[in-house]
Amino acid sequence: MKRNFYLQHSLMAMNDPRMRNLTEEEGLKGLGAYWIIIEKLALLPEPRAQLEYLRPFCSSKKISFAYLTKIILEYQLFKLEEDGYFSAEELNPVKKREKKAAENDGKSTDSKPKNDEKQQKTSGNDAENQPENAAKSLENNKSAKQTPDSFKENIKDIITSSAKEKETAADHDVNFPIVRHGSLTVCDGSGRPQPALQPVCPWQELVDELAERTPWLEAVCMQSDYGTLLMRHIKEAVECFKQHIKIYDKWHDLLTQSDARRYFVNYTKTGQTSQALRTTLLALDAKQQSAAPPDPHRYEQLVNGRRTYLGCPIPDDAPPRPDATAFWNETTHSWCSPNATPKRPKRHT
Repeated sequence: MKRNFYLQHSLMAMNDPRMRNLTEEEGLKGLGAYWIIIEKLALLPEPRAQLEYLRPFCSSKKISFAYLTKIILEYQLFKLEEDGYFSAEELNPVKKREKKAAENDGKSTDSKPKNDEKQQKTSGNDAENQPENAAKSLENNKSAKQTPDSFKENIKDIITSSAKEKETAADHDVNFPIVRHGSLTVCDGSGRPQPALQPVCPWQELVDELAERTPWLEAVCMQSDYGTLLMRHIKEAVECFKQHIKIYDKWHDLLTQSDARRYFVNYTKTGQTSQALRTTLLALDAKQQSAAPPDPHRYEQLVNGRRTYLGCPIPDDAPPRPDATAFWNETTHSWCSPNATPKRPKRHT
């Protein structure tokens, strides 16, 4: 089994007093958070990382980044280094004297049977190797008498067979495929090939995905003071956000979708950028409303799918209500309005 596909878990881990303290204070949630951190560290070539490495693995519904940071800092289960990295402390550490004594005992017990086996093997192999050595000497003499042409053919066969073995071994390596056709092969600290890294998307694509109607976008609009306005003109708001990124040269920090989302939340919250965006969207909204034709049914109300005015139903075949003072005349089957200017009779010449 390849490295990074399993994690050794000590059966005596809970005997460490720090682990017992963690369980008493945080319960099973804290215990699970600890092993989540250990698993994520085991994915790295070296089991050490900065705190920001854990942020992409956090979710507000399951476990938060702040809670993982608390487990790392408060329970002495992780070692904090000067360069900002952290690594896991050893559970149930063995004392120095006991460790040295155990190592010496293991070496002495292993060396005795190995020496006995070596002596038995050498004594038995001396008698067996005599006829084999004689046969090998004859074969060497025969190979020395081979012609140069046959010697070259043997070398070609060896080269082609070794190349075929390398190709078949690379093709059957399913866990760590080697990427060919000029692409880069990623290896770990031991030189073993690792799965190819995912390419980083351009920051423009990450920002364009913010305009998709998702529950996250609805939550962002609710946090702002102009939620309906922002949702109605979300595409224009994203374009303004792009211009802001270009002006302040912030595109270097946008490597993942979570980076773009966090920056957009700060951009739309209360502040100078939020006020400027709101003013822009209000001007755009007013321009669109002035350019759009007026609604012919603006003086009516739709109740349960039925046209009404001032609580009175309107016939289905009636034309739109002309103004806010008009009323429906059942006799003439038309709208009557006191604000309507009377028509002047035509003069006959």
